Amino acid sequence: MRIGLIAMSGIRVRDAELLRLGLTLPGFVERSKIIASLPSLGLLTLAGQTPPDCDVEYIEVEGIAGLAELPNGFDLVGISSYSAQIDEAYELAARYKAKGIPSVLGGPHVTSLPDEASAYCSSVVVGEGEACWSDLVRDFRRGRLAERYDSASADYDLAE
Repeated sequence: MRIGLIAMSGIRVRDAELLRLGLTLPGFVERSKIIASLPSLGLLTLAGQTPPDCDVEYIEVEGIAGLAELPNGFDLVGISSYSAQIDEAYELAARYKAKGIPSVLGGPHVTSLPDEASAYCSSVVVGEGEACWSDLVRDFRRGRLAERYDSASADYDLAE
């Protein structure tokens, strides 16, 4: 089984009204470049929790506007995103889902609005993915991927 873990990286300021008013957040973009250059610890932790017989690839995507070809060859794709990149994460998840590749969305925005996110993907993770990742992978292997995994109701048995 091949799993792609995709982090939506980069910082975007999309509020045209604030930009029109001259609010450019001095120093924010420079600091955000450093922060955005760091890998997604959450996804890397999930990669470490994935059973050793699975092939996992970690990918960072900074914007999908120029992404004509999806990173491919995956049986399952997990995507993590903050609110600033959520529209692109939704589009990416929907593109995988349309190709018949189950996509899972997680991250702070998805945790806040799981019903919104579920319209674009096969499954959503609410809360900390580490608590339910083993259940998700197990369910996927059994052909029973749930529509929602919630760390608040996970049994935290990561040894299974």
